[in-house]
Amino acid sequence: MRRFFVLIGIVLAMLFQLGCSQDEELAQSEHSMAGDAMDAFNAAPFVGNVALEDMSEGEAMNLSVKTPLEIITVLEGTTKVKLQARFRHVEDSWYGFPLYECELIDEGIEIAAGMSGSPVGPPGRVMGALAYGYNFNKPPYRFLVTSIEAMAATIEHSTFGEFLEQPAAPAAPGIGVHATYVPMKMPLTVTGIQPHRLQEIASHLSGSQFDFVELYAHPGGAPAAPPAGVSSKLFAGDMIGVAIATGDIVNAIAFGTVTQVYGDKFVAFGHPMTYTGQAALPVYRAVVDGIIRGVDSSFKSTYAIGKPIGTITKDLRPAIVGELGVGPAMIPVTITYLPVNSKAIETHHVVAYGQELWLSLVAGITVDALRMESSQGTVEASVTLHFQETDSVYTESFRVTSTVPFLDVFLNTDTIIQSFTAQMQNSAGKATLKAVSMAITDKPQIAEAEIAEVSTPPEVVPGETLPVTIVLVPHWSTAKNGRTIEREILLDIPADFPAGEAILEVSDASSSDSFGTFGELFDALGVPLPDNLFDDDDDDEPVPMTLDELIQQKSEDQEDRGLITVTLTSKSAGGDFLGLDLPEFGGLPEDLAEPADLLPDAPEPTTEVEAELIIDGFIVTGTKEVQITVLPVGVNAE
Repeated sequence: MRRFFVLIGIVLAMLFQLGCSQDEELAQSEHSMAGDAMDAFNAAPFVGNVALEDMSEGEAMNLSVKTPLEIITVLEGTTKVKLQARFRHVEDSWYGFPLYECELIDEGIEIAAGMSGSPVGPPGRVMGALAYGYNFNKPPYRFLVTSIEAMAATIEHSTFGEFLEQPAAPAAPGIGVHATYVPMKMPLTVTGIQPHRLQEIASHLSGSQFDFVELYAHPGGAPAAPPAGVSSKLFAGDMIGVAIATGDIVNAIAFGTVTQVYGDKFVAFGHPMTYTGQAALPVYRAVVDGIIRGVDSSFKSTYAIGKPIGTITKDLRPAIVGELGVGPAMIPVTITYLPVNSKAIETHHVVAYGQELWLSLVAGITVDALRMESSQGTVEASVTLHFQETDSVYTESFRVTSTVPFLDVFLNTDTIIQSFTAQMQNSAGKATLKAVSMAITDKPQIAEAEIAEVSTPPEVVPGETLPVTIVLVPHWSTAKNGRTIEREILLDIPADFPAGEAILEVSDASSSDSFGTFGELFDALGVPLPDNLFDDDDDDEPVPMTLDELIQQKSEDQEDRGLITVTLTSKSAGGDFLGLDLPEFGGLPEDLAEPADLLPDAPEPTTEVEAELIIDGFIVTGTKEVQITVLPVGVNAE
C-alpha cells in the first residue's frame, strides 16, 4: 500500500510538470514500475501493449534448434517485459496437440508460478504459452509450451456443460501429466486462512480440479482499487486474476498470464485451471509485486484490482477461454457467526457457479478467522438454501462437538450443499443455488451426554404404559447443578404385544442394528445374504423425481442429534445355532457337506413398539439394553 501511494505521488508530479495525457500518464507509471524489475532482472527491456501474430504448428515444428525466442510476461506492476529464450525441440504429446520444449537463457531470472500463459515465440509471433516446467530444474531453465493453435481451437470447442445448459458439468476425462514435468501451477491465493489449514483440507481438494493450482495462504483482501487510467482491455502478456470466491474475509483468486487476444475473447494459462469444461469465473486485471523465491519453487506475488472485466467461460486441457465484458452471476453467501457472550458478526461473500465446494470452505475459513483461536467446543449451525428452479427453501441444522471446528463446519456444510449441487448425488432435478445463508453459533462447552443407566419395571402387561427412566452423564463442562441428566419417557404397550421375554433398547439417533456379525457369518458360510432380509417396510421411501420432492424428503429425514429412541422388541422363537461350534471366519468343518445346513430355522416375526425424546442442545451417545417380561393379558405385573 505504501508503494502504491508513492507511485501515485510520482504520477501526479509528472502530470503537473509535463502535462501529459492520461494514456501517457499510465505509460509513464508503467515505465517507472518497470525500473525495479529491470534493475533486479538484468535490465530486461519493457514493451507496451502487445500485438502478436499466431504461428501455426507446422511453422513451429520447422524451427531450428536454438532459434531465439521471447517470453512476454510481467515481473513488476503491470509492465510487460521480454525475456530471452530459445527453441529446443518438439515433444510428442498425449494431449492431441504438440508441446514445444524451450529454455530460458536470461540470467538471474527463473521460471515462477504465475508465468503460466506467458506468450512464447520469435519476435512479433506467438507459438504458444509457457505452460509446464520440469522437476528439479536448473539454469538454463527448460519449459514446455502449449501450441497456440490448440489454445485458439478451445474458443469454438463445445463443452459438456453447454450441451446440458448447466454450469460446471464434467469435462472429458483427462490423461495424467508425465512424471518428469509438471504444470507451471498458478498461485491460488486464499485470504482469511491460516497456512496450516491448507494442509488440513488438501485431501478434500485433491483431484484434477486442483491439480493445476498451488494454494497460498495470503494476508491480502478483496480486489484493490485500480490505479487511475488502467484499461479494461487485455493484451498478450498481461496478468489476470480468476476468482473463485470474494468477500469480507475469504478471497480465492488464481493468477496467470494472457497468451493471446482475439477481439473480445482471449486464451490464457496454457493448461487448465480447474479442468471443469464449462466455467463461469470472473476475471480481474492483476498487478505483480515481484517474484518471491522459495525453497521448492518461486511464484509471482500478485493481487487483483478493480471490478471484473470479463468471464472465464471454458476451462479445458490446452487453455482457459475468457470473454471481455461484464462478470458472471455469482452465488451470494451470508454467514452470521455468533461467538460466546458477544454480538453476532455478519459477513458477505460471493462464490462462482461450478465451484460450490467453496461455499463450505468460505464457511469454515470464516468461522476459523472470527474465532481467533484453535480450541475445542460445540458448534450449532443452520444452513438455508434458495434455488432458482423452485420457491421451496431447504434448511438443515447440525450440531457437532469438535477438536477442529474449522474442519467440522466445512465437512458438515459441504455434505448439506453437495447433496443438491453435485450431479452424481442429486438425480432428482437440477438445483441451481440462488442464495445461501448460514447461522453458526460457537460455544466453549462440550455438549455431549452419554446414556449411563436405564431403569424400568421388570414386568409389563400389554395395554398398559411402561415408564422408562434414562440417566445421562454430560461432559463436565456442561454439568450444572447436578452431575447427571435424568429424563422419563412413557412407552405405550399395545394390547396385542406378544407375551414372553422382550428387550428394551435405549439408544442415540446414530445407533442402528446393522446385523454386521450376522452378515459376517453368512459370508463365512459362503451363503449370500438376501438383500431384503432386514428391510423394514416403514423405511421404504419413494425415489424423489423432482427437486421439490427431494427437498421435502430430506426435510422429513432430518434428526436432532439429541434424539433418544426407546424400543421394546419381542424375542423371536427359533433361529439358534444349537450347539454348533462355528469356525472363525476362514473355513468350514470338513465333514460339512452344504453350507446351507448351518442356516437356522426361519425366526418368528418380532413385534416392536417405539417412543422418542430429545435432550435439547446435546449430542447424545451410547446404547443400553434391559430385559423385561411381557405378561399374558389378565396377569397383573408385580
